[in-house]
Amino acid sequence: MSKKNKTPKKEATKEIEAEQSKKKIKLNSEQRHIVIYLLILLFAYIPTYNHVFDKKIAFLGDNAAYYIFGKALAHGDGYVNAYIKDTPPVNSYPPGYPAVISVVMKTFGEDITTIKKANGVLFFLSLVILFFFFRQISQNIHLSFALTLVMIFNYYLLQYSTWIMSEIPFIFFSSLVFLALSQLNFKRNPLKEYWFYISLFGMLTAYYIRSQGIALFGGIFLFYLLQRNWKYLAATSLGFIALIIPWYIRGSKLGESPYQTALRYKNYYDHSKGEMEGIGDWIDRFTENFSRYMSSEIPAAVFGGQPNYESGSMIAGFLILAIVGFGIFKAKKLQIAIAGYILATFAILMIWPTVWTGVRFMLPLVPFLILFFFYGLYELISLVLRKMKSSETVINKYIAYAFLLAALVYTPRLEVLNKQARKPMDRVFYTYFELAKWTKKNLPEDAIILCRKPKLFYMYSDHFVNGIIKRSDPEEVLEIMRKQKYTHIVLYGDGLSQRYFVPLYNKYPYKFPVIQKVGNPPVYLLAIKPDAEN
Repeated sequence: MSKKNKTPKKEATKEIEAEQSKKKIKLNSEQRHIVIYLLILLFAYIPTYNHVFDKKIAFLGDNAAYYIFGKALAHGDGYVNAYIKDTPPVNSYPPGYPAVISVVMKTFGEDITTIKKANGVLFFLSLVILFFFFRQISQNIHLSFALTLVMIFNYYLLQYSTWIMSEIPFIFFSSLVFLALSQLNFKRNPLKEYWFYISLFGMLTAYYIRSQGIALFGGIFLFYLLQRNWKYLAATSLGFIALIIPWYIRGSKLGESPYQTALRYKNYYDHSKGEMEGIGDWIDRFTENFSRYMSSEIPAAVFGGQPNYESGSMIAGFLILAIVGFGIFKAKKLQIAIAGYILATFAILMIWPTVWTGVRFMLPLVPFLILFFFYGLYELISLVLRKMKSSETVINKYIAYAFLLAALVYTPRLEVLNKQARKPMDRVFYTYFELAKWTKKNLPEDAIILCRKPKLFYMYSDHFVNGIIKRSDPEEVLEIMRKQKYTHIVLYGDGLSQRYFVPLYNKYPYKFPVIQKVGNPPVYLLAIKPDAEN
């Protein structure tokens, strides 16, 4: 072959190599952005989290329950109510989050601060997952970074990341499901796709953390159904249903759960108002919940403010959801799955008891509402700018970066969380826990203590506990104490004790001698001697 023929081949080879080199540079540039953006997220998150982290245990019943159940699992005692005599099986909470806590305990120890910080780690990992998920959805790495960074400063997400509560772990696993879906090749056999197994695992874990996770399955089921993707529909449905049946069977054997009871009664905290009867009661519940969420809780969740129950406007909720809907519509993939999940969750919330108010119950949706609200705004702005013939660089990069300013909506309320974190524990609660620690060292192992917030007391006492007996007849209260062999009662001036125990004490003070008094204002420990004579 002549030299003339070889030269064009060499030049062609060089051109191909140059083109491949450009592609490598382009890929490396994307990778560099990912590394830089993740580092910025990390270095923004750590000081923010430390700024708002509250070492105090929240004075709530649920967080104590999760800790107790997780500890029982970690000790190999099973999923039981370890704080109640005879340790009956738990039927009030799904086992997913206690299982997560048990893993943390076995790995890092049982310190309450450690368990709280584990939620902080899960929140950051959720942000990382959402960054990659939204990068797939928007096809804009700069916007994905900007909106993920903004989400760090949301009041409610940060607050719950410092509590021992199930909302943040649920967000982690539900976000993992959507990331897996965004990576799936739906033309392939699902059984040969590892992302399919990740999506199924995340879906099941989310369900076992919060029964609200059924909405996640519902949204994805609708997506596969409308896409007529029968293989994925069948594989997901069979896998999900088969693996939740054991929990369903266990629950049916244990009887009605507190959540089922809550749905059945008009007022979960006042059964005297009766049970739900007929379609009219359900319409009233739906209407009240719908009005409250639209006017107060959706705006508060998206903007990180306090719910305005007095003068909130439903227009705000409708406007937010309209922009969220537009953002989902403009998503590059998974529109039906995302919309289905959000709608299914709200369908559940609409039949929830009306006394369960606040952002907490919709918190798992908050990251998705924030992402698609701002994405909807971004797409509206982009639409206008493209009409004005603006360059794609301006739209895709600089307008995306401009959304970092949305953080200014959230940052003012960080000081509220910081003040709460620095504020000393209320003296009554402090002495309440000090008395619990005293009982751990000074009462016999078979002691059974009556008190308000019994799960919280048990965390520091390690003695069996139960709540204040809610009976108006003093003689009936005394008989229950005798029959159940309760040995002590804790008093600190709470309303329940004043209503149900004080009348009994006034009648038989000699049956309840004070054996310990702690702090100022004082918290008392009284012995229960139902057969004592004056």
